[in-house]
Amino acid sequence: MDTASLKAQKRTTVRKGLNQLRREGLLPAVLYGASMEAVALQLQAHEAGQLLTRLQGTVLIDLLVDGEKHTAIVRELQRDVLRGDPLHVDFMAVAMDQTLTITVPITLVGEAPAIATGELAIMTGISAVEAECLAKDVVNALEVSVEVLSELGDTLTVADLTAPPGVTILSDAEGTVARVAYAGILETEEEEEEEALELDVEDVEVIEKGKVAKDDEDAEDAAAQPEEVD
Repeated sequence: MDTASLKAQKRTTVRKGLNQLRREGLLPAVLYGASMEAVALQLQAHEAGQLLTRLQGTVLIDLLVDGEKHTAIVRELQRDVLRGDPLHVDFMAVAMDQTLTITVPITLVGEAPAIATGELAIMTGISAVEAECLAKDVVNALEVSVEVLSELGDTLTVADLTAPPGVTILSDAEGTVARVAYAGILETEEEEEEEALELDVEDVEVIEKGKVAKDDEDAEDAAAQPEEVD
């Protein structure tokens, strides 16, 4: 189980003052939990941004708020669409014996014999699964070997994933993680995906101007009504 640590301070600036806060190099955030009232926070944007960029999956964070330690996870992270910089973070305080539903990334390891000739390729499917575990058993990635993929049509599914003790995978066991396909088919599908994802930068900017302010309001309102967790 990976852990990380961050320092934060309580803040009084809310909603319309958040953009000024960001210009001062600070990142607005909220901390809430089942046994505590929501607290508005601010973090050093550079330090927090570096850590949040490195995080994979769900990671327990030792969050020091004015010297008081809280064990928390990132429940929601808002990013700038163009630059990718964090705009707002929701932290949820957790107890080690608390049951969580988390998203766990899938990591493919090894080399598939099927790709040796160059005629076949590995086509990836779902990249993460939903899982349930206690906070103390949180896992931030599940590895599965592709070395069993040797022929056209060979497939790895969610059922082939091995979860560590204390972790139950909730996603459909038949979901495809990876399969062997003709290399030409894979290239065609990738080209189609790239065309579908092409966006006009000006359109994105216009959308974002109104969206950042709305997201700030939603995040601050969410702090007052924290999400219930089993």
